[in-house]
Amino acid sequence: MRQKFRKILTVLVLAVTVMGLAACGSSSAGSTVSYDQSYLASVADFLIANWASMSEDDIEYYASMDEEDAQDIVDYNSLPFTAESFVSAFSVYESNMDDLGDYVSTDSYEITAADEDGATLVTHMTFSEREADLTIEFTSKSVVDELALDPEYSLGEIFYKAGMNTILGMGVVFGVLIFISLIIYCFGFIPKIQEKFSKKKATPAQTASTPAASVPQPAAVTEEPVLDDGELVAAITAAICAYTGSSEDGFVVRSIRRADSARWKRS
Repeated sequence: MRQKFRKILTVLVLAVTVMGLAACGSSSAGSTVSYDQSYLASVADFLIANWASMSEDDIEYYASMDEEDAQDIVDYNSLPFTAESFVSAFSVYESNMDDLGDYVSTDSYEITAADEDGATLVTHMTFSEREADLTIEFTSKSVVDELALDPEYSLGEIFYKAGMNTILGMGVVFGVLIFISLIIYCFGFIPKIQEKFSKKKATPAQTASTPAASVPQPAAVTEEPVLDDGELVAAITAAICAYTGSSEDGFVVRSIRRADSARWKRS
């Protein structure tokens, strides 16, 4: 990986130990700090030259590098970057390279802020498709802390992008609303479906619980009342006594038999 990096970064070698931060005197009213613009510009040139010389695969490789590998490269080559800003330098260019086109020229440099906390350098550049500004924020030790690449779009392009974003946003919103409306509309069919399934389940249950047809029972046979032997004996005894005019003490009924019907009729 280090050999690949040294092969790619052949355009510029930054002498960090030669060019750096230069501070002037200070007074009780405050301090005035100045930065070497040529050094800050050389850092910008370093990035621009490598963007122009690298292939898309190389740009993608450094843009997706993890922080540990980036720190190894920064330390090995004594580059004035933090690991995060080094990876960001390639990722911001990768996200804008299609809109920028090929590099044409570097037009000017401008230090927009400089104090004891750091400095900000804006580099104005021209690409084949449009102009762009590279903004680099340096720490007080002239190490790149943050950077941004801002392409300049025409008014028509700005309105076009704004319109597309509006249409896309409204389309998503209306799509979600339509989806929610369909769900709410389907709620009206849910009770009917539940009722239909509940009827299907209830029909077999009702069939199983229906009682079997009652089997006709034979009519009850009315039995004639039958007197017991004691009552029958008492009745016969009383009848005989009444017929003969005698007392019931003179005889005892031992048994009772049905008389021959023919003989009974003859008498």
